[in-house]
Amino acid sequence: MQVPDTNFIYTETTGDKSNPCFIAGEERQDSVIYIPLKSFNPILPLNKPGHIAGSLIYTLVFLIIFAFLRIRSKGLFSLMLSVLIKRKKYELILNEGIPSNLGYYILALFLSFSILATGIAYFSFHAFYLKPIIYIFCFLILYHICTLCTVRLLAWTFNIRNVKEEVIVNIWTYNILIGLFISPLVLSLFFVKLFALPLLAKIITICLVMFYLVKLIRWFEILFTYRVSILYMILYLCALEVIPLLILYKYVAL
Repeated sequence: MQVPDTNFIYTETTGDKSNPCFIAGEERQDSVIYIPLKSFNPILPLNKPGHIAGSLIYTLVFLIIFAFLRIRSKGLFSLMLSVLIKRKKYELILNEGIPSNLGYYILALFLSFSILATGIAYFSFHAFYLKPIIYIFCFLILYHICTLCTVRLLAWTFNIRNVKEEVIVNIWTYNILIGLFISPLVLSLFFVKLFALPLLAKIITICLVMFYLVKLIRWFEILFTYRVSILYMILYLCALEVIPLLILYKYVAL
C-alpha cells in the first residue's frame, strides 16, 4: 500500500457547528487535513507588493554602491582584508591616508550597517519594513561613533597614541567587513522560498558568531601586546562589545 505523500497536519478542536469537526452534535477531538506535497508551494514572506518593490530597489542600490566602491576606492577592500588577516597591516591604511579616502570608508560603513539592519529587521518581522530598518541602522551608526569617541578619550587620558590608531583602524575594518561578508546571504532572503529561510538564518548566525570571535581574539591580542590592564580590558569589552549586543537583542526581542 502506497503511503500518502503529505507534509502538513492541521488539528482543530472547537465546538462551533460551522466547524467541519462538529458532527451530529458531537465534537471530533482530532481532525487531520492532508495536503499533498506537490501542491504545497511556499511563498515569499512578503505580505504586500510594496515590500517586494522595496526589496528589489534596495538590492539594486546596494549592488550599484558596492560596484562604485570597488571601482573608485583604490583597493579599500583589499587593504581591509589585509588588516583582517594580519594584525600589523593596519599601518598600510594609516600610511595610505584615512582623510583622503574618508568618504569611501563612510559609504562602505553605511553599506555594511544597512545590510545588518535589513537582515535583523527581516528575521524579526518577515518583511521589508522600512521603519525598523532605519531604527536599527541609526543604532549601529551611533554605536560606531560612540566607540570611536570612547577610544579617543581613553587614548588621550592614558597617553597611548599607538593603541588608539590600531584600535580605530580595526573598528572601521570589522564594522565594514561584517556586513559585506554576509551581504549575499541577506540579499538572497528576498528571493528564496520560505522553507529555505531557516537554513539561511543558521548560516548567517554561524558566520556572525565566527566573525565576532575573530574580532574578540584580535582585541585581546592588541590589548595584551600593549600591556593594557586586565581590568580596563574587561571594562572595555563589556561596555563597547557586549552591552550593545544585548541592547540590540532586547530591541529585536520586543
